[in-house]
Amino acid sequence: MNLASLCTLLLVLLFPCITKALELTEKDGGRSVSVLVGETISITLDGNPTTGYTWELADVDRIVLMPDPEPTFVLDSSLIGAGGRYTFRVFALKPGTSAVKLVYRRSWEKEVPPLRGFDLTVTVLTEARITTATYRSADGKTATASYDLDRNLVTVTLPDGRRVTLPAAPSASGARYSDGRETFWEHQGSGRFFTGETLIFEGTVSDRERTAPQP
Repeated sequence: MNLASLCTLLLVLLFPCITKALELTEKDGGRSVSVLVGETISITLDGNPTTGYTWELADVDRIVLMPDPEPTFVLDSSLIGAGGRYTFRVFALKPGTSAVKLVYRRSWEKEVPPLRGFDLTVTVLTEARITTATYRSADGKTATASYDLDRNLVTVTLPDGRRVTLPAAPSASGARYSDGRETFWEHQGSGRFFTGETLIFEGTVSDRERTAPQP
């Protein structure tokens, strides 16, 4: 085991919550994200090394973020010349802000602009600011929404006990959170949870309970 791999193993042992990962793909390029100390960011990008092109980590602040020594690569198929997916992981070490820059290029073409690129701005926080609201449906069921104000996330605990964490999404009114499959929408004290276009839960917050943050 080389020194870099040993350091990564020690980080896993030192940070019990390090298994929690924010999973990103190429469509997330250009985003600014926030994570807590001890959390992980996983970035998966399509590539085909048989063409000579590979993804490389070009820039990161190693005081704030510790990258894996090497990305993992998984083939899409067993066919000759098949492409696959590179996955880079970085661990949040200390509070601060760091750029993460990945480039897709041939290793011997250092003076040639990369064919593709991926950029990310990461802010590492020591703790999250969270506010919680409980919503009650007309038939007496309850759902709880915990809003992470720093990372623009909501974790919804549904009446059946299932927990779903969703990122903020554009909304004309109210606060909307969605991963494209499931959606939670909060507007003026009313909370609605959808799977696809199917309404799973709808409830309101009482005057005595804390309401959700409004945009």
